[in-house]
Amino acid sequence: MKSRLHHTRRVVLGAAVAVLAVASAACGSDDAASPGASSVDPAVLGPQNPATGPAVTIGYISEGKGTVVDTSAELVGAQVAVDYINEHLGGLRGHRLKLKTCESKANPAAATDCANQMVGAGVVAVAEGALVTVDQTVDVLSPAGVPLILNYSTSQKALASANVFNMMNGVSAIFGTPAALAKEGGIDKAAMVTVDLPGLTAIANQLGKVAFTNVGAQLEVVPIPAGTPDVTSQISAANRNHPGLWSVLGNTNFCGGVLRAIKTADRGSKVVVNDRCVDPTISSSIPGGFEGVQVGTTANLDPATDDVKLFHAAIDKYKPGLRIEPNSAGGWQPVLGLARALNAGQGEVNRESVAEGLRSAPPLPFPLTGGIQFQCNGRAFPLSPNVCASDIVVATADKGGTLGGYRTLHPDTALFVPPSR
Repeated sequence: MKSRLHHTRRVVLGAAVAVLAVASAACGSDDAASPGASSVDPAVLGPQNPATGPAVTIGYISEGKGTVVDTSAELVGAQVAVDYINEHLGGLRGHRLKLKTCESKANPAAATDCANQMVGAGVVAVAEGALVTVDQTVDVLSPAGVPLILNYSTSQKALASANVFNMMNGVSAIFGTPAALAKEGGIDKAAMVTVDLPGLTAIANQLGKVAFTNVGAQLEVVPIPAGTPDVTSQISAANRNHPGLWSVLGNTNFCGGVLRAIKTADRGSKVVVNDRCVDPTISSSIPGGFEGVQVGTTANLDPATDDVKLFHAAIDKYKPGLRIEPNSAGGWQPVLGLARALNAGQGEVNRESVAEGLRSAPPLPFPLTGGIQFQCNGRAFPLSPNVCASDIVVATADKGGTLGGYRTLHPDTALFVPPSR
């Protein structure tokens, strides 16, 4: 068991970096439900509890607004979290928080510069959402002893380097979601359609097939080159095996063509995608739209939940008009999660104490997940000590691409361990 686990851990850490780059390439998509323009009761923010101690600075690095992506709402969501923490949670262990932001523009050199700026500014921690250039920030922040708090990552360095904390489980979200849904539905054949990039295809064949084998299903990986104008032939060929479940991994441009072909060839099977696939602007081009598509995601944005009501009330108070969607949520989640973990204990606030506070904190609910617990003690996920949660969020899309029906899946943490021969 131990040797198989170590081998699988090397597979994850050796190939997973491509997944993040593909899944994050459409981070500006407007694919989640918003609570709407109405206000919520500000009482959900709780009583005033202002921070009174000396200020400490945390950083937030985002791709920001560039020519390809726009994740600038992450920075606004992070600032809303800081304002809420300072006025209602007593700051970070009593210290008032200041936020230093930087945009990497999906440029590795700019990401390195952002990380160096954070070190130079003396930040006690840095948060990120799902940064394509995460490796460049890890290269600077990890050896400098700056804790890096990520919503999630599948990058080799983010999963293996010191002082990195993945609050959610990106590996399970991408590969565990379809496998768990196959098990739930008693499905014994599945197809996983991916962009044909060497690292991505390799990890789909390795981790994807292991996960499906462990739930009693056979998986066919269907790699398709990026930019293929018509994927009908590839999908038709895969459909000859009669898969009961299709899983699609890619960005909006890739998913649109793939989903059109799948819905044309096979309207009866279950379809599972990552949340960056879903974009209401392409729903009319897909037969039946996104109706019934299952979506693996890291945020439960159901407006009826207490989590979203809290975020909505904070937005109303500190940044009226900010839309609740994956990017703004990606700024709010890691910053508030950091505060919850640190404020579960006492002591000074510096780089060392932040890292130790994260490792020693008890299980706590991660923001905007419907109660999923995170604990960064190195035992949440057997393939990486840097992952702090095992559960994952799944939503169902309606015809137009609005997400609802959020629920939590609890996949076995050994899902990615090769079965005994």
